[in-house]
This record gives sequence, structure tokens and C-alpha cells, in this order.
Amino acid sequence: MANKWVLNVTSAPLFFLWTQLVIAVVLFGVSDALRLLPDRLTFDPKVCKGLVSMVALNVIGLSFSNYTLKYVDASFYQVARGLVLPFTIVTSFFAFRSIPSLQILVACSVVTIGFFIGVFLDGTSVSMLGVFFGVVSSGITALHSVVIKESLKVVEGSALLLSWYTNLLSAVVLFPICLLVGEGPGIAEIFFVEEALHADGSMGLLATFLWGSLITAS
Repeated sequence: MANKWVLNVTSAPLFFLWTQLVIAVVLFGVSDALRLLPDRLTFDPKVCKGLVSMVALNVIGLSFSNYTLKYVDASFYQVARGLVLPFTIVTSFFAFRSIPSLQILVACSVVTIGFFIGVFLDGTSVSMLGVFFGVVSSGITALHSVVIKESLKVVEGSALLLSWYTNLLSAVVLFPICLLVGEGPGIAEIFFVEEALHADGSMGLLATFLWGSLITAS
């Protein structure tokens, strides 16, 4: 996974996420300028206000997801986030009074058992900090799926506009958070400490960061 490739070499996982969001926003802007999108992109402060909860959950969920991947192996990532389905079922029940079918409950039970086996009984050494981030990320993802339904009403049902606003506002919110959590030195290291390419031709931190950002954001 390209995300894991970058997170293995950088101490600024939130800045990596911010870079991905910025690239997505730029691609939206270019596509809109070239008239490649079915809907024209807009910027309405009233819409921004209506998407506060959506943006907050998006920033928190993606941040915890990146931290999960940073602290666990790529092969264990889906196990660490294995409670998405159970959390989604519980959230849907309380938010929409949606009663799951027997088949869904059986599938949920299998997933939950697999999560606990993978974390506690598999015998593989895992980072409990990574598991913690994965569990929280799972819960946020479940809430996010519920909030999306309400947020679509704010943009008149346009999934494209919802994605545009979410990426744009998330990027605006996330950058100061990067600095507040102390990623300044890690960001400086990316751009000013290591060379883009090593003497042996292998990619340095900057080249790895830029290529990983482009691959995962596009």
C-alpha cells in the first residue's frame, strides 16, 4: 500500500493526509475549469456551515485511519479496523431505527469474532496503540456513513459537491492541526533535511512523500 510506504518513512502522518486532500481539491478545480464535471463547483458559506459535522468526522476519521496504518502492518490494517460493520449496524439502529436482518447479524458476529481472534489470539505481535486508533476509526466511519445521508440534503443531493466541500474544508481545518500536534519538525525534515534522491539512486524522504501523495490522492 502506497500509504504505508510513506507512513513508514515520515513522522508527519497528518501532513501527508493534508497533502492528499490538497491534491484532491486541485484536481477538482482543474476538472471544473475544463468543464469535465456534471455539476459546477460552488462555494457557499451557508453550505459550509451546514457541513460542520461532516467535515469534523471526516478529519477525525481519516486522521485516526492514518495513525492506524502507521502503527500496524498493512496486512493487519483491515483487522484493526474490523469493527466498522458492527459499529455501522449499531449506529444505523439508533439513528434510523433500522433493525438488521438475521443474515446481517450473523455476518456481523463473524466479523467481530475475527477481529478479536486477529488482535488477541493470532499470536502475531501487534501495536495496541494501532488497534486503539483502528477501533476509534471504525466508530467514526460508522457515524460518518450516517452523517453523509443528512449532509447530502445540504448540497441538494449532489455527491460531487459534497465531496468537493468535504475535501476543501477538511484541508483548511487540518493544516493548523498538523502544527498544533507538533508535526512542524517532521514537515521541515521532508523538505529541508533529506535529499530527494540518495546517492545510490534510491528515493529519499521527499521523493517518497511526493510520489506517495500523488498516487494515493489521484
